[in-house]
This record gives sequence, structure tokens and C-alpha cells, in this order.
Amino acid sequence: MLHVSHLQAGYDETIILRDVDFEVPKGKIVGLLGRNGVGKTTLMKVLMGLLPMKNGNIQYEGKKLKKERPEHRARSGIAYVPQGREIFSDLTIRENLLLGMEALPKSKRSANIPEEIFTWFPVLKEMIDRKGGDLSGGQQQQLAIARALISNPKLLLLDEPMEGIQPSIVQLIQDVLVQIAKEKEMGIMLVEHNLDAVLSCADQFYILDRGRMVMSGSCDEIKEEDLQRHLAV
Repeated sequence: MLHVSHLQAGYDETIILRDVDFEVPKGKIVGLLGRNGVGKTTLMKVLMGLLPMKNGNIQYEGKKLKKERPEHRARSGIAYVPQGREIFSDLTIRENLLLGMEALPKSKRSANIPEEIFTWFPVLKEMIDRKGGDLSGGQQQQLAIARALISNPKLLLLDEPMEGIQPSIVQLIQDVLVQIAKEKEMGIMLVEHNLDAVLSCADQFYILDRGRMVMSGSCDEIKEEDLQRHLAV
């Protein structure tokens, strides 16, 4: 579904990502691990078109992505939940969710929120008319993910979705990700510091260190000594 090769990117003259290669298969959850400052969020921004790449190739569903704007990528089926959630705090849950439909063609937009959203995140239905700014951190994260899912994307990019979230909500999010990857054959890229969360729900992993992919494989194959070498502070 998503194939990235020889990717180089950064800010102005500073190179952050160097010769990065990875892929996200259809219907699989891929975990991206790495210390703070190694380029994980930079990579998410490049994939979403928020930051240009300096070199390399991004191929999505067999087509090369070059200079397409973020909204064009969203309409092609790529959804992004940034670190910090970025919900609209002055809008209600309902209004936030309806804004997520802007990624859909006009003919497919609706004033009705799909019931499956509330099946995945029941608390959103219970609090549908409450403002986003009045929600707890865990509820805001559920809203941010639900807003991304409402457009029925083919590829979901999540940047630190478990950060600062209580364990029961972490488990709920993990369960939803596993379900939608399987049932909707959605490709999911999960950037996380929470190693246990990645190991609990991801199929494959990559480790990014100093702007390069230094390790990859099945989550059953991760060895403690490798984690210490590349992830320990």
C-alpha cells in the first residue's frame, strides 16, 4: 500500500531523515519506534505533505506522491492524527466529527455520523454535544482518531496516540486499531514511545535512529538487547 525508498527530508539546510526505506502493507499495523528527536514526526509530516522531501520516492497505492498538498492526500485516502490531537476545542464532538468528512468527496458527505464510529468509541455518543475542550485527554484522543476514521481512509498515520492516556483507553485504542486493520484492510502506521502498546497491536516494527531506519521485522522478533541499543535514553 505505502512504499517509501531512499527518503531524505529536513528543515532548510538541516537533514533529519537520511535514506529511509520502509513499507506499510494493506491490512497491517506497522509500529515506528525511536528516541525523541530522531525524526519520527518529521517522517509523518513528509508522508502527509506538510513538509517536502528533498530526495527519494513515496509510492501510495502504486502511484508516486510528489508535491500533492495535504488535502489532496487526505482525499486520496490518507488520514493523519498528529501528536497533540489538534481537535477544535470550541466545537462540539458532533461538529469535530462532521469536519472530518471534509476529506470525502461532496457526494459522499453526510450530516449523519456513521454508527460504527460510536461502536468503536461509545463515549463520543454519550457526550456528543459536549465541546472538545471540556473532554479529558483520553476522550480527546478518541475524538481525534474518530475524526480521522470518519472519512473511511485506506491509510491511517498516528503520531503518539497513546501519550498521556490512561491504560484502559490505551487498550481500547489498541483494540480498535486491530479491528479496523483487519475488517477494513486499512494500513496503519503507529508512531509510539509506548513499546508495550506497539508490541500489543502491531504486526511489524521499524526502529528509527539518527534519521535512519536501523532495524525492522516482525514484532515477535524484537530482542531486548536491540531495544536497549536503539531506544534506551
